[in-house]
Order: sequence, then structure tokens, then C-alpha cells
Amino acid sequence: MKKEDRNQSADEADLVDAMGAEEETPAGVPKTDEGDEAKPELGQPSGSDDVHAYFDDDDVDPEKGEGFSASVGVVGEQMIPLNQLKEWKHHPAIGSRTRGANAAGLIASASEPAILPPIVLMPAEDGVYPILDGRLRWHALQAVHGEESDVKVRCVMFTGSEAEAVQATCDSALGGEPRSAIEIARSVLNVQRVAGISQKAIAERYSVLKKDQVSRMTIAAKTVEKFRPVFALLEEPDRVSIDLCVKFAQFMKSASADEREAVMERMEVLTSEGVSLKRNELFEALEIAQDEGTSASPKSDPLEPVHSTPIMGHDDEPVGALEMLGDDVHRLRLPNPAGMTPMQREEAAEAFIKQIRIYFELDATE
Repeated sequence: MKKEDRNQSADEADLVDAMGAEEETPAGVPKTDEGDEAKPELGQPSGSDDVHAYFDDDDVDPEKGEGFSASVGVVGEQMIPLNQLKEWKHHPAIGSRTRGANAAGLIASASEPAILPPIVLMPAEDGVYPILDGRLRWHALQAVHGEESDVKVRCVMFTGSEAEAVQATCDSALGGEPRSAIEIARSVLNVQRVAGISQKAIAERYSVLKKDQVSRMTIAAKTVEKFRPVFALLEEPDRVSIDLCVKFAQFMKSASADEREAVMERMEVLTSEGVSLKRNELFEALEIAQDEGTSASPKSDPLEPVHSTPIMGHDDEPVGALEMLGDDVHRLRLPNPAGMTPMQREEAAEAFIKQIRIYFELDATE
């Protein structure tokens, strides 16, 4: 090796002196400043046995800080005894489970009613207030304090009419708060029954629904209301399908008086035995023959649609369809583009996109 290759130039030496010579570090070993130990990354254990080695005493002091402040009041809030509240007859969840997924936490909070958000009430009926919003909170309070307790509960009054209340509940069920199919169906029934709104108007307001769906939902809600003890046999009555309710209604309508009586007697026996059924077990448990006319499924072929909405393409000719296979189950039937001109393909694609936007309520229906 040449001498000039072995020796650094003056400029190189000055640079090394200014920056400090770097030593090679084995892969995977963190570099450290000279004379310092490697510092563990945040959250990683050190070699010390002291679990608090990287924390100040204040950081682990359970007494440090203040307690929660009192809940902020709401305008118009009132304190009303728990035993003066009741379930609203038009609530979409009436007959549903009284404990949700967060039941344990809600019951724990209910030991101190003042920390729960206010329950929204309808005007009193014979001195008792129906609950518009806060049904699960009410049940949690009852579980902790007892149904006849006069413990004071935070409440606010709904200022609209009953018709306005059922419309607001329906808006919430179909566009906001998660609801099961039968709970949405109750909301649909209530806006017809209380507010006098037509099924056509409902389908126009909520473009996700078709008129025949509104009709089936109405039948389902009325059926559950009329035969509540039957559907109470289900382990999840709030998850009963619209199809099952409609099929039960069809059976009870076509059955003889003796057959209907036998079903109700069987229901009473099952109730007394504390039986809890899955949806597909209900007809068999009630000894209802499940032939083609009374099957719990709307169609023998699961791929055969219950309802089909044509999608119009070039020259208003149908190019496909939006098909409903069951509760909340839809599919798009696409055309074969092989025999279509470029213009026909373009118009068909635009028609499908338009239908998808209508389905997601991004565009109004025609």
C-alpha cells in the first residue's frame, strides 16, 4: 500500500478531531456516548430489579391528583324517583334484552345514579313517565336499587309530541343508532300507527327500504306484538328475523282454530319449562310443520331473491338488478358485457353506480 493511502490528509485529520472518531459497533448493539451505558428504550425492562427504576415516586402514587368533579348538569334537568319511570309502549326495543354488551359497566355505574347521563322522558301518564331514551340505564338502575326504589334519577323531558317522538326514533333506528331488524320494524309500525304516515312515504323517506320491505316489516312488528310470549321463547328475541315473523303470521292466518290453540298451548308448556330457543328451532319446538308454505326461510333456494329492482341501461332497457335475498342481504346482478357496445357498457356502468349511491342514501330516488 502506498504511503499516501496509509496516512490521512491534514483536512481529514482535522475533520475527525472536530467530530470525534466513530468506532464500529456490532449489528444489533445500540451505539453509546463514550463513557455512558446503553439506555433501554421506553417501556423496556432494565437490568435492575426495581420495577419503578424509571419512574418518579409521584408517577406511581395512587393518592396523587383529585377526585372526579360532579357531573355537569343539563338544561332542563330534573331529579325524578326511579319508581316513577316506565317503558314507553312505542320504544323500538320493547321486548328486547334488558342488558346490552356493556351491562356490567353500566350496572357498576348505576350504584351512583348522579354519574349516569340523563334519561329522556315523555310526558307523564298517571304520574309515571315513559322512557324515550335511556332504557338500558333504567334497567341497570333497577338491578342495583330495586324496581320500587325511590332513588332520584337525572332526567330531561322531551318537548315534542308523541308523533314527533316516534318519527325521531325511526330516524335514529334507520339512520343512526344501531338497531336490529325487528326493532327497526317496530319503529316503522309506530310512525304509521301514531303519526299516520303511509308505507309509501316511509319508503320514500328512507331510500334503503322498498315498499314491500316496509309492508313485511309492518307485518313482522304486529306479529311480535300480538304473540309476544311466543317470541319470548327465543334466547335473543331482539334478533328475530323479519322472515321468521312473517312466516309465523302466515301460518297463524291459514291455520285452523284447533291448530292455533295447539301452538299456544305448546308455547305455554315451553315457557313453564324455561326453554330458550334459537331462531331456527322455534317452529320445530312449537310443532309447526315446516313444509314449503310454512318454512322459516322465505325461499327454498337461498339464492332466489325475495325482491328485485331492475337497473335500466341503454334505451331504458334492463341491464341488471338489485336483488334482496333476505333481511339486510342484497346483491347486484350484473350483465354480460361481451355483447355490449362501448356506449352500452358506459351507460350500464353509470346506471349501477347510480343505484349504489341510492342504496347508500347519497342520491335521492327518482
